[in-house]
Amino acid sequence: KTLEEPPEYVIFILATTEVNKIPITVLSRCQRYDFRRMTIETMADRMRELSDTEGIQVEDKALRYIAKCANGSMRDALSLLDQCAAFFIGQELTYERALEVLGAVDTSVFSDLFDKILDKNTSGAIGVLEDTLMQGRDLTAFVTDFTWYLRNILLSLCQDENMEEILDIPSEALASLKETAKKTDTDTVMRFIRIFSSLSAEIKYAADKRVLSEIAIIKLMRPESETDLSSVMQRLN
Repeated sequence: KTLEEPPEYVIFILATTEVNKIPITVLSRCQRYDFRRMTIETMADRMRELSDTEGIQVEDKALRYIAKCANGSMRDALSLLDQCAAFFIGQELTYERALEVLGAVDTSVFSDLFDKILDKNTSGAIGVLEDTLMQGRDLTAFVTDFTWYLRNILLSLCQDENMEEILDIPSEALASLKETAKKTDTDTVMRFIRIFSSLSAEIKYAADKRVLSEIAIIKLMRPESETDLSSVMQRLN
């Protein structure tokens, strides 16, 4: 009743992420505005404005990485920026320093890991994981970021002239990604993504994250250890 006949001076603002659950009787009385995730570029530009205003020295590459971690949320991006800046007051917030604070690793590490997996270099691949842990990096973030790296390789394998816009990464990183993609094929990368996506879901609740990660890496190098169709096809190839 209140929504049907509100006082003239009242404006209701209803917010939800599940608009399908709102009764049609309510929706029909509302003006609807759909909000979408912000782009990495938009968030990085906004953080640049605020950084300049606050006198915070920060690299553009660091801002883009923070924006990527925020996953479309400006609020989360600002919280991460504030967290990173607090660790290096009076110093420039570089890309490497942002990675250090957020417990993440550089994409060059993922490239190295990917090459060792393709070469079936088990000790080398496990060594990359070991080095990552010794640097105090967060293993859950490592798994998530490597899955994202695999996703970018998969997209770069697609012969589409508009794919560069979807990837949304710097030109030098894109060139390196394309060189890496030449070493593999779509079916192999899709199998890798499936394995690491499963690992990403399991690792959050695992008592020993390292062991699970090592098992997943070994699975990538040994399709004979699995019986699904994609693994059999890789063995046949």
